[in-house]
Amino acid sequence: MWWADRSAASRYRAQDLSAEDLLRAQALRSPKALDDWRVSRTLLHEVRAALPPGGATSLSHSGGLAVCAAAAAARPLGIDLERIRPRDVASLAEWVCSPAEQAALAGMECAERLGHFYLLWTLKEAFIKAAKLDFPADMASVGLAASPDAKWYLRAPPGQWRAASYRLGEEWISSVVWRAAAHETVHPRWRAATGCVLPAVTVLGEWVPLQA
Repeated sequence: MWWADRSAASRYRAQDLSAEDLLRAQALRSPKALDDWRVSRTLLHEVRAALPPGGATSLSHSGGLAVCAAAAAARPLGIDLERIRPRDVASLAEWVCSPAEQAALAGMECAERLGHFYLLWTLKEAFIKAAKLDFPADMASVGLAASPDAKWYLRAPPGQWRAASYRLGEEWISSVVWRAAAHETVHPRWRAATGCVLPAVTVLGEWVPLQA
Protein backbone atom coordinates (compact mmCIF):
# COMPACT_ATOMS: atom_id res chain seq x y z
CA MET A 1 0.00 0.00 0.00
CA TRP A 2 1.51 3.29 -1.15
CA TRP A 3 0.64 6.89 -0.31
CA ALA A 4 1.52 10.07 -2.23
CA ASP A 5 0.83 13.67 -1.28
CA ARG A 6 0.97 16.84 -3.39
CA SER A 7 4.76 16.94 -3.35
CA ALA A 8 4.79 14.00 -5.77
CA ALA A 9 3.53 16.29 -8.54
CA SER A 10 6.98 17.89 -8.81
CA ARG A 11 8.36 14.57 -10.13
CA TYR A 12 5.69 14.11 -12.80
CA ARG A 13 7.07 13.42 -16.29
CA ALA A 14 4.85 12.91 -19.30
CA GLN A 15 7.42 10.53 -20.80
CA ASP A 16 6.71 8.07 -17.97
CA LEU A 17 3.07 7.69 -19.02
CA SER A 18 1.65 4.72 -20.88
CA ALA A 19 0.25 5.31 -24.35
CA GLU A 20 -3.28 5.08 -22.91
CA ASP A 21 -2.53 7.61 -20.18
CA LEU A 22 -0.93 10.01 -22.67
CA LEU A 23 -4.27 10.18 -24.47
CA ARG A 24 -6.19 10.61 -21.21
CA ALA A 25 -3.85 13.40 -20.09
CA GLN A 26 -4.69 15.45 -23.17
CA ALA A 27 -8.34 15.55 -22.11
CA LEU A 28 -7.65 17.10 -18.68
CA ARG A 29 -8.88 20.66 -18.37
CA SER A 30 -9.32 21.78 -14.76
CA PRO A 31 -6.34 22.60 -12.48
CA LYS A 32 -7.75 20.23 -9.84
CA ALA A 33 -7.94 17.33 -12.27
CA LEU A 34 -4.41 18.05 -13.47
CA ASP A 35 -3.05 18.15 -9.90
CA ASP A 36 -4.67 14.82 -9.06
CA TRP A 37 -3.38 13.34 -12.29
CA ARG A 38 0.23 14.37 -11.71
CA VAL A 39 0.28 12.99 -8.17
CA SER A 40 -1.44 9.72 -9.03
CA ARG A 41 0.60 8.98 -12.16
CA THR A 42 3.87 9.79 -10.43
CA LEU A 43 2.91 7.35 -7.70
CA LEU A 44 1.83 4.69 -10.19
CA HIS A 45 5.14 4.96 -12.08
CA GLU A 46 7.13 4.53 -8.86
CA VAL A 47 5.05 1.55 -7.73
CA ARG A 48 5.32 -0.22 -11.08
CA ALA A 49 9.09 0.30 -11.12
CA ALA A 50 9.31 -1.44 -7.73
CA LEU A 51 7.22 -4.47 -8.77
CA PRO A 52 8.44 -7.58 -10.57
CA PRO A 53 7.02 -8.21 -14.05
CA GLY A 54 3.42 -9.37 -13.89
CA GLY A 55 2.58 -7.55 -10.66
CA ALA A 56 -0.85 -6.01 -10.03
CA THR A 57 -1.76 -2.43 -9.12
CA SER A 58 -4.88 -0.46 -8.27
CA LEU A 59 -4.96 3.32 -7.98
CA SER A 60 -7.22 5.91 -6.34
CA HIS A 61 -6.83 9.67 -5.98
CA SER A 62 -8.73 12.55 -4.43
CA GLY A 63 -7.97 16.11 -3.38
CA GLY A 64 -4.38 16.12 -4.61
CA LEU A 65 -3.54 12.86 -2.81
CA ALA A 66 -3.24 9.31 -4.13
CA VAL A 67 -3.01 5.73 -2.89
CA CYS A 68 -1.95 2.62 -4.74
CA ALA A 69 -2.33 -1.04 -3.81
CA ALA A 70 0.27 -3.38 -5.26
CA ALA A 71 0.86 -7.13 -5.34
CA ALA A 72 3.91 -8.96 -6.66
CA ALA A 73 1.76 -11.47 -8.56
CA ALA A 74 -1.23 -10.79 -10.79
CA ARG A 75 -4.49 -10.98 -8.86
CA PRO A 76 -7.80 -9.06 -8.64
CA LEU A 77 -7.05 -6.01 -6.53
CA GLY A 78 -8.88 -2.76 -5.76
CA ILE A 79 -8.37 0.31 -3.59
CA ASP A 80 -10.34 3.47 -2.87
CA LEU A 81 -9.55 6.72 -1.04
CA GLU A 82 -12.16 9.17 0.25
CA ARG A 83 -12.02 12.37 2.29
CA ILE A 84 -14.42 12.40 5.23
CA ARG A 85 -16.83 15.27 4.64
CA PRO A 86 -20.46 15.89 5.60
CA ARG A 87 -22.93 13.97 3.44
CA ASP A 88 -26.59 12.98 3.56
CA VAL A 89 -25.69 9.53 4.83
CA ALA A 90 -29.27 8.26 5.15
CA SER A 91 -30.13 9.05 1.53
CA LEU A 92 -26.87 7.70 0.15
CA ALA A 93 -27.15 4.56 2.26
CA GLU A 94 -30.54 3.77 0.72
CA TRP A 95 -28.80 3.84 -2.65
CA VAL A 96 -25.60 1.87 -1.95
CA CYS A 97 -26.06 -0.10 1.30
CA SER A 98 -27.81 -3.32 2.24
CA PRO A 99 -30.72 -3.16 4.73
CA ALA A 100 -28.42 -4.45 7.49
CA GLU A 101 -25.78 -1.79 6.72
CA GLN A 102 -28.47 0.90 6.71
CA ALA A 103 -29.76 -0.28 10.09
CA ALA A 104 -26.25 -0.25 11.56
CA LEU A 105 -25.65 3.29 10.32
CA ALA A 106 -28.99 4.50 11.68
CA GLY A 107 -28.05 3.27 15.15
CA MET A 108 -24.80 5.24 15.33
CA GLU A 109 -24.07 8.73 16.61
CA CYS A 110 -23.43 11.36 13.93
CA ALA A 111 -19.60 11.35 13.87
CA GLU A 112 -19.37 7.56 14.09
CA ARG A 113 -22.04 7.21 11.40
CA LEU A 114 -20.13 9.42 8.95
CA GLY A 115 -16.87 7.53 9.43
CA HIS A 116 -18.55 4.15 9.12
CA PHE A 117 -20.36 5.24 5.97
CA TYR A 118 -17.05 6.14 4.31
CA LEU A 119 -15.57 2.84 5.44
CA LEU A 120 -18.45 1.06 3.68
CA TRP A 121 -18.23 3.30 0.62
CA THR A 122 -14.50 2.71 0.14
CA LEU A 123 -14.95 -1.06 0.54
CA LYS A 124 -17.68 -1.04 -2.09
CA GLU A 125 -15.70 1.12 -4.51
CA ALA A 126 -12.67 -1.14 -4.08
CA PHE A 127 -14.82 -4.15 -4.97
CA ILE A 128 -16.19 -2.38 -8.04
CA LYS A 129 -12.59 -2.14 -9.29
CA ALA A 130 -11.27 -5.53 -8.16
CA ALA A 131 -14.24 -7.68 -9.17
CA LYS A 132 -15.21 -5.57 -12.21
CA LEU A 133 -18.70 -4.95 -10.83
CA ASP A 134 -21.14 -2.37 -12.18
CA PHE A 135 -21.27 1.10 -10.65
CA PRO A 136 -23.61 1.97 -9.04
CA ALA A 137 -25.83 -1.07 -9.57
CA ASP A 138 -23.65 -3.51 -7.60
CA MET A 139 -22.70 -1.24 -4.69
CA ALA A 140 -25.30 -2.69 -2.33
CA SER A 141 -24.32 -6.28 -3.13
CA VAL A 142 -20.91 -6.03 -1.43
CA GLY A 143 -19.71 -4.59 1.86
CA LEU A 144 -20.09 -5.87 5.41
CA ALA A 145 -22.58 -8.18 7.12
CA ALA A 146 -23.11 -9.00 10.78
CA SER A 147 -22.98 -12.66 11.79
CA PRO A 148 -24.95 -14.30 14.62
CA ASP A 149 -21.99 -13.59 16.94
CA ALA A 150 -22.37 -9.85 16.18
CA LYS A 151 -19.03 -9.59 14.39
CA TRP A 152 -18.71 -7.94 10.98
CA TYR A 153 -17.76 -10.07 8.01
CA LEU A 154 -17.05 -9.28 4.39
CA ARG A 155 -19.86 -9.51 1.84
CA ALA A 156 -17.98 -10.35 -1.34
CA PRO A 157 -18.37 -12.02 -4.72
CA PRO A 158 -17.57 -15.77 -4.81
CA GLY A 159 -13.95 -16.55 -4.05
CA GLN A 160 -11.30 -16.09 -1.39
CA TRP A 161 -11.59 -12.34 -0.87
CA ARG A 162 -9.86 -10.31 1.83
CA ALA A 163 -10.18 -6.63 2.72
CA ALA A 164 -8.77 -4.02 5.08
CA SER A 165 -9.83 -0.48 5.95
CA TYR A 166 -7.73 2.37 7.34
CA ARG A 167 -7.98 5.89 8.71
CA LEU A 168 -5.20 8.06 7.27
CA GLY A 169 -4.61 11.15 9.35
CA GLU A 170 -7.75 12.95 10.47
CA GLU A 171 -9.59 13.31 7.17
CA TRP A 172 -9.09 10.25 4.98
CA ILE A 173 -10.35 6.68 4.82
CA SER A 174 -9.04 4.04 2.44
CA SER A 175 -10.01 0.42 1.87
CA VAL A 176 -8.31 -2.30 -0.14
CA VAL A 177 -9.71 -5.65 -1.32
CA TRP A 178 -7.89 -8.52 -2.97
CA ARG A 179 -8.43 -12.08 -4.13
CA ALA A 180 -6.34 -14.27 -1.88
CA ALA A 181 -4.79 -17.69 -2.20
CA ALA A 182 -6.22 -20.39 0.04
CA HIS A 183 -5.33 -19.84 3.71
CA GLU A 184 -3.43 -16.65 2.88
CA THR A 185 -2.81 -14.40 5.89
CA VAL A 186 -1.32 -11.30 4.25
CA HIS A 187 -1.62 -8.04 6.21
CA PRO A 188 -1.08 -5.01 3.95
CA ARG A 189 1.61 -2.54 4.95
CA TRP A 190 1.78 1.16 4.13
CA ARG A 191 4.70 3.15 2.77
CA ALA A 192 5.13 6.65 1.40
CA ALA A 193 6.26 7.48 -2.13
CA THR A 194 9.60 9.23 -2.55
CA GLY A 195 9.57 12.65 -0.89
CA CYS A 196 6.08 12.16 0.57
CA VAL A 197 5.00 11.95 4.21
CA LEU A 198 2.70 9.14 5.28
CA PRO A 199 0.11 10.36 7.80
CA ALA A 200 -0.76 8.40 10.93
CA VAL A 201 -2.39 5.10 9.92
CA THR A 202 -5.13 3.53 12.04
CA VAL A 203 -6.45 0.07 11.16
CA LEU A 204 -10.25 0.23 11.15
CA GLY A 205 -10.72 -3.42 10.33
CA GLU A 206 -9.43 -6.45 8.47
CA TRP A 207 -12.24 -8.41 6.88
CA VAL A 208 -12.86 -11.94 5.63
CA PRO A 209 -16.06 -13.59 4.37
CA LEU A 210 -18.03 -15.55 6.96
CA GLN A 211 -17.33 -18.85 5.19
CA ALA A 212 -13.56 -18.22 4.85
